[in-house]
Amino acid sequence: MSPTEVRPIKLLVDVTCLTGPLSGIGRYTLEILSQLAQNPEQVELRGFNDLGVYEPEALRRLLSTVDEPIAISSRGSTIIEQRAWPLAKKIIKRIPGARQLRANLHNKRIARAGVQAAGSIYWQPNFILGSSQSPSIVSVYDLSHVRFPCFHPPERLRWLEDGLASSLDRAAHIMTVSRFSKAEIVDVYGISADKISVLYPGVGDCFHQRHSLEELAVVQRKYNLPAQYILSLGTLEPRKNLKGLIQAYARLSPALRKHYPLVLAGGAGWNHGETDSLIAQLASRGELIKLGFVPQAQLPALYQNASAFAYVSLYEGFGMPIAEAMASGVPVLTSNCSSMPEVAQGSALLVDPNSVESIAQGLDKLLGEIDDGSQCSEAGRKLSHSYNWRVTADSLLDIAAALDGRT
Repeated sequence: MSPTEVRPIKLLVDVTCLTGPLSGIGRYTLEILSQLAQNPEQVELRGFNDLGVYEPEALRRLLSTVDEPIAISSRGSTIIEQRAWPLAKKIIKRIPGARQLRANLHNKRIARAGVQAAGSIYWQPNFILGSSQSPSIVSVYDLSHVRFPCFHPPERLRWLEDGLASSLDRAAHIMTVSRFSKAEIVDVYGISADKISVLYPGVGDCFHQRHSLEELAVVQRKYNLPAQYILSLGTLEPRKNLKGLIQAYARLSPALRKHYPLVLAGGAGWNHGETDSLIAQLASRGELIKLGFVPQAQLPALYQNASAFAYVSLYEGFGMPIAEAMASGVPVLTSNCSSMPEVAQGSALLVDPNSVESIAQGLDKLLGEIDDGSQCSEAGRKLSHSYNWRVTADSLLDIAAALDGRT
């Protein structure tokens, strides 16, 4: 290497979260790594998970197949096999001592990967750091387990309670996704604000692109969607407040419910039995359509076909669907708490998610102003361009460079 040549920064990443269907954390990790992988002269990427260690080329192949329904991975396993692994982990967790055993195995995997990637910066994109001798970065998206422990199953709650404080102390730097979440981490854990950087999620180009009528019609036919509908996107779990949204929607006039059915997209989470009952009641009358998980490739058309978008979560570290809906040019209704006003920045109608009446009034107002809502929609579309994955990836690279002693 010549005196003027700069070697790439080595980044070692836990890619366990890249098992589909992706959660918000998985999507955040995938998009950042996909951007970084385009610049091998700047960063040398390696990944690891419970299936093995991924050298740079193998990791690039893995990134390219995550969103594919069936594909052969760099290690020869199919995506179906990779997606079966989370189910296997749930079963393993029920075995006495399995949590500690898996932690030990995970740390051995980090150690092995660290040997193969000597001099790397270690990025853990999912809250809890493993044991590593390398300088480490940890991503923390929200503190819902502290503010609302009832929103988490006991196993996840114990995992966060047992490991997060130690991870924050051991990390050389902390990444989060909003000013709100940064303030939460400082307040709850007493971490210096200088140790925390806000790296907003981006909005993919596919959400900014205008789809043709033919392309929109393909998705409309696939899911048997009406010409007009209210869309909500989120996992079926208590924090997303779909129960409150459905109860509020049921208060709308019969005429509005007839013209604007409520369409719910998102995979099953946990503790949604009561919500399922409400869904069944409205679905039986043709006023609600439950789609379940929708592949990433079909989400842009699903947004753009919608008349309005409602996201009235009780607590979010960011709320990526808000930004995606704004990029799609859809009028947005969201919550007036946690990070959601920060994400919307005045380009959405805000309601109190704890009040069914407030949500109902917001829905009624949003639907009543659809014909006049172009100004708000245009403001949201312009704002959404500020959420850029390239900027996010570059910010992570800057953090890694500082830990590598380059700045």
